[in-house]
Amino acid sequence: MQIDYPLPQPHGEIRRLLPDLFYVPGTQRLGPALTVNRNMAVLRFDDELVLVNPVRLRPAQEEKLEDLGQIRHAVRLGYYHGCDDLYYRDRYNLTFWRQLDSDLYPAPAADAPIREAGECPAPGGKFFEFTHSSHPEAALWVPISGGLLLTCDALQYWQSWRGCTWLGRNLMRLAGFRRGMQVAPTWRMRMTPRGCDPGQWLGEDFERLLELPFVHLLGGHGNFCPDTAHEKVELAVQKSFPGLH
Repeated sequence: MQIDYPLPQPHGEIRRLLPDLFYVPGTQRLGPALTVNRNMAVLRFDDELVLVNPVRLRPAQEEKLEDLGQIRHAVRLGYYHGCDDLYYRDRYNLTFWRQLDSDLYPAPAADAPIREAGECPAPGGKFFEFTHSSHPEAALWVPISGGLLLTCDALQYWQSWRGCTWLGRNLMRLAGFRRGMQVAPTWRMRMTPRGCDPGQWLGEDFERLLELPFVHLLGGHGNFCPDTAHEKVELAVQKSFPGLH
């Protein structure tokens, strides 16, 4: 049976951020004239690649991705992401990782489930799960270059609005997004159960996340934050959850 996979959306070239971390700045069209940026992270371990928050590429960039190594794993960290996961799973016969209930995009099923104390496709790495969120969300910590944290929607670092249309960036501003590190305001509201205080509900999860030793961060949206990510996340968490000690 032929599957009509979503076509590649506009994106940039593969860029190297750290010795074993690459990324692709992509986009996601949400509606007429409404586009925001989204990122795919690419981890390389020897000659094997792990794709995090997958973004389908145009043929020329797909060839360059294949030149980096063998595509062995793909990881869905966020509940609201996943439109390109099935394409990668079918094309490369890779191992696909997601939380079992992260099924807004039900296909593909998880070949390997994301569990905080479970296995990880990144050698020496570990998954982090938000245990209080209304829908599944995870992060991936990798012990490279002083510590790297890969997130999806929960934590985002914005230095520019590149990749967003005029409507996209202005709607984000109206939703509370600003330049710098932040707990994404729309994500926090969606992940807080009805009747609960979004200024408190997820705080314990972020306190646990801050126990991870990382200095760099790349989210599923926004920009790469090198070297000072942990201190920026700490300030963002204090701002979003002022009741934390």
